[in-house]
Amino acid sequence: MAVKQQGTTLVQTDIVITRTLPTRHLHGRTGVAQFLRQVAWGGLLLLCGIWSGTAFGQDDDGLVDGDAPQPVAVNQFQINANQFDQWVFQGNGNARQARKRLDSQLTMRMNEIHRVCGLDQTQKRKLSLAAAGDIKRFYDDVEKMRAKFMAVRNNRNAFGNIWQEIQPLQQKVSSGLFDSDSLFHKSVRGMLTPQQRVKYDRAELQRRKFRFEAQVAVAVSLLERRMPLTDVQRSQLIKLILDVAPPPLKFGQYDQYVVWYFASQIPDATLKPLFDDVQWKVLSQKLAQGKGMRRNLKREKYIN
Repeated sequence: MAVKQQGTTLVQTDIVITRTLPTRHLHGRTGVAQFLRQVAWGGLLLLCGIWSGTAFGQDDDGLVDGDAPQPVAVNQFQINANQFDQWVFQGNGNARQARKRLDSQLTMRMNEIHRVCGLDQTQKRKLSLAAAGDIKRFYDDVEKMRAKFMAVRNNRNAFGNIWQEIQPLQQKVSSGLFDSDSLFHKSVRGMLTPQQRVKYDRAELQRRKFRFEAQVAVAVSLLERRMPLTDVQRSQLIKLILDVAPPPLKFGQYDQYVVWYFASQIPDATLKPLFDDVQWKVLSQKLAQGKGMRRNLKREKYIN
């Protein structure tokens, strides 16, 4: 420590504190002792500040060189709000785009029934009102489900339950709003004259048969990903299924199970000779799966 006439310098480790005082403050022992006490207190406060800065860091976040643990996020689970429309409407875009598709489906369905039955204006008006009711009911359900989705989309534990409730809406979109459970379908069957009803039932059966034939072809094509078939095997399998299977009462997310349920009704003695041992092992798994879905298919009204 050095004391000069025009200033005083205190040196301690790496810290240098310089304070300039008037010369008169240094006169006598009392002045020097008082000055030294002031300097000592100042140095102690400065050192505390330096130690505090070292402990808590000097960066903006208060951390230096990993001296303290990084903060841990409490809940990072979050589903984007737009995901709701993607799940419900799947390949049909958002709610507005799906509505356009539904309107187009309704127009085609109305034109088809009119072509077969020759509807009058009153019948057309009744069917339009019934279809509007089906569409409104569906979109009311969508908005109720959207509110539930938004309430739990950041809650991992509650989200699993909401996903189960979304699936029936998906099924409605995939199978159509005007199936056997709809107001539209009930109105058609209730307002037709006996002559119109005969024509309608005949045309409806053909429509369902055509769609089911396409569904069987798709199911067999998917089967070939696991067991390649010859042209003869493919055509014979499709024919055998269509011979035993009436068209399902409705179409939707269980279409593939319907195909393999009806295939399971074919006697093994008829089906097994068409395939080698490896193929039969794969096909048997599909048949067992389809047979096991019988109760579900009845409950969902795909079969009687």
